Amino acid sequence: MPPRLASALAATAIVGGDGTSWVSATAADYTLGPFTVTVDSEGASVDIVNSAGDQIWKSASDRAFISASTGLTTITQASGNFQLSSEDVGTPCRTATISGVTSSSTDHVDIGGTFGGDSACSNWTWSLSFSLDSSSGDDSQLVFNASVVGDKVDNVYMAYESPHEEAFFGLGEQTGIGNLRGWRVPVWTREGGVGRGEEPVTTYLNENASISGAFAGGSLLTTYTGVGSLTTSLGRWVVLNGTKYALFDLASNATSAFEDTAAGYLAGNITEGDHVTGSTATLEIMYESNSVSGWIGRAAKGNPLLEATNALTKVTGRQPKLPDWSHDGAILGIQGGQEFVEEVVQNALRANMPLVSVWLQDWSGTRLQTGAYGISLHRLWWNWEPDSTLYPTWAEWVPHLQSTYGVRTMSYINTFLANVSTKSTGYNTSFYAIAASEGRFVANATAGDDSAWTITSGPGIDAGLLDLSNQSTIDWFKALVKKQYYSVPISGMMQDFGEYLSVDDSVSLSGGAVDPRVFHNDYPTVWATLLREVVAELGLENDTIGFHRSAGTFSAKHTNLFWVGDQNIDECREDGMRAVISSTLHVGASGFAQTHSDIGGYTNTLATVGNITRNAALLGRWGELGAFSDTAFRTHEGNIPQVNVQAYTNETTRAYHAYNARLFRSLKPYRLALLDDYQANGWPLVRHPMVYSPNDSIASAVIDETFWLGEALYVAPVYDLTASSVEVYLPPLQVDSQGAAVSSTAFTYKHLWSGDRQGGTATEAALGVRRRRERYSTRCVGVGTSAKVKHAGLFSLP
Repeated sequence: MPPRLASALAATAIVGGDGTSWVSATAADYTLGPFTVTVDSEGASVDIVNSAGDQIWKSASDRAFISASTGLTTITQASGNFQLSSEDVGTPCRTATISGVTSSSTDHVDIGGTFGGDSACSNWTWSLSFSLDSSSGDDSQLVFNASVVGDKVDNVYMAYESPHEEAFFGLGEQTGIGNLRGWRVPVWTREGGVGRGEEPVTTYLNENASISGAFAGGSLLTTYTGVGSLTTSLGRWVVLNGTKYALFDLASNATSAFEDTAAGYLAGNITEGDHVTGSTATLEIMYESNSVSGWIGRAAKGNPLLEATNALTKVTGRQPKLPDWSHDGAILGIQGGQEFVEEVVQNALRANMPLVSVWLQDWSGTRLQTGAYGISLHRLWWNWEPDSTLYPTWAEWVPHLQSTYGVRTMSYINTFLANVSTKSTGYNTSFYAIAASEGRFVANATAGDDSAWTITSGPGIDAGLLDLSNQSTIDWFKALVKKQYYSVPISGMMQDFGEYLSVDDSVSLSGGAVDPRVFHNDYPTVWATLLREVVAELGLENDTIGFHRSAGTFSAKHTNLFWVGDQNIDECREDGMRAVISSTLHVGASGFAQTHSDIGGYTNTLATVGNITRNAALLGRWGELGAFSDTAFRTHEGNIPQVNVQAYTNETTRAYHAYNARLFRSLKPYRLALLDDYQANGWPLVRHPMVYSPNDSIASAVIDETFWLGEALYVAPVYDLTASSVEVYLPPLQVDSQGAAVSSTAFTYKHLWSGDRQGGTATEAALGVRRRRERYSTRCVGVGTSAKVKHAGLFSLP
């Protein structure tokens, strides 16, 4: 049928031989369900509004709404650390001319044209289509497809207008940043880095590749996730339907090539205003291909940020439910073997600690690597069988823990298999040897003999990476996991890594049939799918936990728990305790609501520039934070356990952790209600203050200072361990979870520790100091000594 021309402007229709109408017009409107698409050929613009007149898409005024370029992003790599630079990417085509529009029904609009003004682009043609999502039956969103045809088209761009007040959240896990407006954010799964801009450790590692490989310190934008989905404070959202490299320019004013190490991406003490106030009015997405597709939409009703996440997760999927037992207490990370673990369990229970599980990452054996000062780093043998020295009666001992103490056991797995020929405590089966002989690994393309491409994980250990582009390898490894893990009644595991696939000419996938650069961002989702299928096929999916740090856009439905990766054992914003909140906020806006952290952090650093080790104050503070921010309450000993205070170290630390675990358990009914909301609506549990105060400038600028747990608890974590009180801004509520306006006089905040009531304003919340003050040194720039205190500032709405 011919398109509906709602515009009063003149239009000329040319009917093709197939009956399709081609319309050349100054401006014409096309109806797609509740959307109106306005195409202005003379002005070379495309605008889309919903039935309420709200803007879904409006062509940018400062650049072409569709463009393309030659040249690939340069990706350098070492041991999972990937550094990105667009210095070899050509300048995008500057102008797009609309040649025609086709619409054979009311469910799609196809726009086509050419590029002008640039010789490199003069022979390229482009097409841009919008259609209703017939596969989902949801008429509140549109499917888009942008394509450019021509020689050497390496990247396609889409650009649209973003009002200056629009804030951006999501794109997977992002640390140390609140509102992403003004930033250029790459979509690439990789090691997060040690420091991520926190100094001096970031520069120390980035400038000394011999320590942990090139770019081991990372930058503020290095993240384990490659998630191409975004929500905004206006209720808009976008999801890319593809896993190739992408770069989201979120209204930055940058004109130079993108590089991870650019000034500002390594800066400590991040100030949001430096990026937000200097931003432009254009959002641009670059995708490494000659075409890109996906979904866009805007919440027409309800709370804008919550409903945007609701719509987004209808496309990407939501995490399966966690087992009920996981909400009942602590999961203690322990290493050391059966006798030591059982002793820790007994002491924890005597301390009145609600203990639901132990997590034993060393179940397959520990290898020690010599570090600074002669202190050994604890690493694991990646050969998936119980170590005969540490866990000699594993099959009998795991059920013994549960029957005797009511404590479950969780273990560890990753994407590698290590060569165990040098393992001093011996082994029964070398899965590395089997996988190598059967071609199960990513192959070394430069060797020419189908041998395994290996990574060196410190002195004395080489490992092969599973080729998960190959269905035969997936099936083989699923059988291995069923036998080696779930023949014993474990209750889940850390399902580590997923980011390490190299993309240079040294690797080969599926005999050369699969491009590693294309598969790289897909690897985490395939990894999660494999392990979720294992427990589903065994009927264990409702009683086990599998937690990942790597993720792709569509990973959520394959993992019931996300973990925000490795943080430094300190209080810092970029990569320490504070990073937990920014990470949780963004990954929640990306559809991952069931998240948690390593209580106490993971990464120790022993170096001349400063030692990063754990004290009791930090462990306790992190536990208080995790009681509210996390959907599972799990500790980690750290990568050098012997220099860290542990939850089980002594009577004092056991009592402190027991208190925090009981605090976590006490929130179970409320947390379960919020998780029901997530299953029904996709709403994250941890929410940015902007969700309920979208027009409040102070709330909008929050990075990690405060957060909402659901709509009833407003949490102000205390990161400064010297504090006995904390100043908290209580933003006036403007909308509720359903999007209804809230009167500023219709509510008060109640401080849960004191009972004091307060309206929306700045207030100083007293902290209950329950233990003697102790002095510790800290490592964050600008932070001095610290003292152990208890209780965060916590407020509720009565």
